[in-house]
Amino acid sequence: MKYFQPHSVEDALEIAQTAEATFLAGGTDLVLHMRTGKVQPSGIIDLGKVSVLREIKITDGFLNIGSMATFADLGKSELVLRNAYALWQACQTMGSPQIRNQATLGGNLGNCSPAADGLPPLLALGAEVHLMSAEKEEIVPLATLLGRTPLLGQETLIRGFRIPLKELKSGFAKLGRRRALAIARLSVAVALEVNENKVENVRVALGAVGRRAFLSESLSQVLSGQELNQEWLEKGVLEVQRIVREALGTRASAPYKRVAVSGVFREALESIITEGGIQA
Repeated sequence: MKYFQPHSVEDALEIAQTAEATFLAGGTDLVLHMRTGKVQPSGIIDLGKVSVLREIKITDGFLNIGSMATFADLGKSELVLRNAYALWQACQTMGSPQIRNQATLGGNLGNCSPAADGLPPLLALGAEVHLMSAEKEEIVPLATLLGRTPLLGQETLIRGFRIPLKELKSGFAKLGRRRALAIARLSVAVALEVNENKVENVRVALGAVGRRAFLSESLSQVLSGQELNQEWLEKGVLEVQRIVREALGTRASAPYKRVAVSGVFREALESIITEGGIQA
């Protein structure tokens, strides 16, 4: 197997164009898949030395996060804490400290597990993805990208993510297994705007419910423009249970997750209420 370790984005893209190699961004999933024989790339492009890909900064009204920023980096960042609270929360509970030190946000998207912790918060916060290849460069809403098949081309590099700086309150919660710290059995991220006691632009994303994390349009319609009270919360619980029921169909996990999601949804909202000082 060929191994490459570029020091710039340009070098990484050039290597990808001339060699049949796979980008390595963290490797917590890729290395495991290689060991089990699930994937056998002919080459690896290790992005660990491309320092620009680890940047976390605010530019032009966006919180910009490089694809090689680790979950530990994000969990320690004041910029993430202040501007993307749901993502910051996800970083506190994602796997063990060893995994958080290695796993990256770009790798989370590249592997795109249904249980990927980083994707529901990014969806709820309206994140966009900066993609680069030798042929083109584009910025795509994450919700749009997750609808593509295949998700990424072989030579496509995830440059990073950008989250619009809005007055959003956000929260994240998940249900996991005790013996598998890195795996979420169910996750919910919520972001919303608060105008006095009315909520607007509600965005709810679910993970570990379908093939990929997804943003629920129906929850946005049901919950936006409403008074923030107990009735609003119960309306959301009923709708999120309906969504999970339809998404999972007859799968064995459906009855359990349909019930469990109500608690996870409530927990995500409680973190918003606590963080934002809102009284429901």
